[in-house]
Amino acid sequence: MKKTLALALLLLSLATLQAQDTTYARRIIRELSSHRMYGRGASYHGDSIAAHFLASEMQRLGVLPLQTNYLQHYTYNCYSLEGLLDLEINGEELTPYTQYRVASTFRKGFSQQLADAKFKKQLKDGTWIVGVDKLDTYSPIVGDQQPNPAYIQVLNSALPAKVRKVHASLPVQFRWLYRSQNVVGYIPGVIDSMVVFTAHYDHCGIMGDAVLFPGAHDNASGTAAVLDLARIVSQSKPYYTYVFMLFSGEESGLKGSQYAAQHPLIDYTKVKLLCNIDMFCGGDEGLMCFNAKSENTKPYFDRLCQLNAESHVAPEIRPRDNSANSDHYWFSNLCPSIFLLTMGQPYGGYHDPADRCESCGLNHYTDYLTLIRRMAGIGE
Repeated sequence: MKKTLALALLLLSLATLQAQDTTYARRIIRELSSHRMYGRGASYHGDSIAAHFLASEMQRLGVLPLQTNYLQHYTYNCYSLEGLLDLEINGEELTPYTQYRVASTFRKGFSQQLADAKFKKQLKDGTWIVGVDKLDTYSPIVGDQQPNPAYIQVLNSALPAKVRKVHASLPVQFRWLYRSQNVVGYIPGVIDSMVVFTAHYDHCGIMGDAVLFPGAHDNASGTAAVLDLARIVSQSKPYYTYVFMLFSGEESGLKGSQYAAQHPLIDYTKVKLLCNIDMFCGGDEGLMCFNAKSENTKPYFDRLCQLNAESHVAPEIRPRDNSANSDHYWFSNLCPSIFLLTMGQPYGGYHDPADRCESCGLNHYTDYLTLIRRMAGIGE
């Protein structure tokens, strides 16, 4: 009986410790994925609301600003979808996201979809309605120098046998030179050699007022991890100087990180490692490391694998070649740069309204963050 009680108390204490270790991350994820952030896109300036929250959090942690008020401003072209989104066919209202989604003719594959569609109709305002067997994973409507017409994908299964009447209200706004911002800070070390942690804090915004993309896994979780690392570093004088960069515009084509790389606030020749964290919930299957095979990053990947072999934390750490799939990419010609993400569940989905805080599994969060800390020399 005593042994059983002791074991129960031990398990309870371990569970409590785990909860305490993820409390900070959970708070950040919950705040960033809340309705007041509007999905952290251009709609209702959700990215700016998130940026000011993150800047205040950096200040609270004792991180020093790299720019006035921690904000590195820049502009890019993008879209927002503010207002009532409505699609009615033969007088029946369809459900946004599950039965139809808004995309852009700029998007790769639109011409083929249009050619293959069993049902297609162009409205008087130029908007195309295209029947598809499967809806694409939602991503923002991307613009370049000129606005690109939007179109609506509708599930063929949601279409009646004969379409007689179509009514659509599509609140798409093109934002010419939209003003956004990165959130940037640092903690000075004993030496000026730097370790840089990055993550994108933006997400897909909203698809009309009825559909919110919370973006808890993508990428409130990575943003929380970067702030958590800042919180840990700030507790004592570090040996290296640590820089923390949180980017907007990632979902629209890595815009914020591109600007940061082309308008440097630090000397990248002094950066020993840049580690980008993007999608950090779940992780039942381990970690994936992009740009793990380059000459200047392989030593860090090897160290990560060695640390994992000693601690038996991740079932697998999988190396991948460099790819322009996250914010590390623009820096990979400036300094050793890697991108880490978790593999496997649980999380709420990818570019999905179900990607909420309560869907985030953080069972592996503390262990994986410890691996990153040790790889990057925090505590040395």
